[in-house]
Amino acid sequence: MNSKRNVLKMVAAAGMVAVSGLSLAQSAKPVRMLLPLAPGGGSDTIGRAVANEMSKTLNVTIVAENKPGASGTLALNDVIRAPASNPTFGLVLGSTLAVVPHLMKVPYDSVNGIKPVVQLGVTPFVLLVNKNHPAKTLAEFVALSKRNPQSFGSYGAGTSSHVAGEAFNNAAGLKQVHVPYKGTAPAINDLLGSQVDSVVADFGVAGQHLGKDGKLRALAVTGPSRSEGFPDVPTFGEQGYPAMNELVGWIAFVTSANTSDEQVATWAKAAAAALRVPEVRQRLIGLGYVPAGTHGKEFDKIVADEPVRWGSLIKAFKITLEN
Repeated sequence: MNSKRNVLKMVAAAGMVAVSGLSLAQSAKPVRMLLPLAPGGGSDTIGRAVANEMSKTLNVTIVAENKPGASGTLALNDVIRAPASNPTFGLVLGSTLAVVPHLMKVPYDSVNGIKPVVQLGVTPFVLLVNKNHPAKTLAEFVALSKRNPQSFGSYGAGTSSHVAGEAFNNAAGLKQVHVPYKGTAPAINDLLGSQVDSVVADFGVAGQHLGKDGKLRALAVTGPSRSEGFPDVPTFGEQGYPAMNELVGWIAFVTSANTSDEQVATWAKAAAAALRVPEVRQRLIGLGYVPAGTHGKEFDKIVADEPVRWGSLIKAFKITLEN
């Protein structure tokens, strides 16, 4: 078997009690789960943890396969092209559906080619500075940046962190210079070394550098409310920038449009149940995510609305993969 594949859980022990209301009429074949990032990262860890609980509930084997690259489109393409006879779902970042199709040609129909399964978690974006930065609050940062334009790093040109940074520029009337990096880790490393003034990132990576003994300071988070994992960090909205409230990152499971509605509903309910397991829930919170479990028509609407929201910002700010 390919070394990138790892069996998450073998068929659960006989007699295991199923979650009430879930159909266990599953295919005898193992279920394939595609992951768009390298093993070991926060999103990968969450996907595996949820799938592990799903395998227990549904009495099936779930095989994880990592296929990173091309902003998540390689893994998603495999999910979309999977035949109905080979049950497959995949982890997807919200930006892969909402941002990427506006900036590059993708080898699939990102609207009609998928069926949303379940939203696993939502994570705010956070504006970070080095603890040695003179600005202690967002108001101080804005005032300083108006006198002396600052730079902000993102985890890549055309990424959601880039768009969020430009949205803050627009909301606050700033002219921060965008510095694109090839991933969040190098952006954070340069911020730790004070080679860039600020970074717009998500808590999944930034969390380990915050707190009393951390080397970074969080000035604000996006989203309608404070992060459960970092309750001391105020939102942009609290500080006068409500336009930033709706800009959040998220991760989810999706499947091919060829998958039956019954199968989608079964996976969704099992995943939602997994997110209520205390150990799984705490894992998400520890990585900066708010556990979700949203599925059905509510999640369908999110998947339909998000590309419109982010697409309008990309167009307004003239964002490309080069800037």
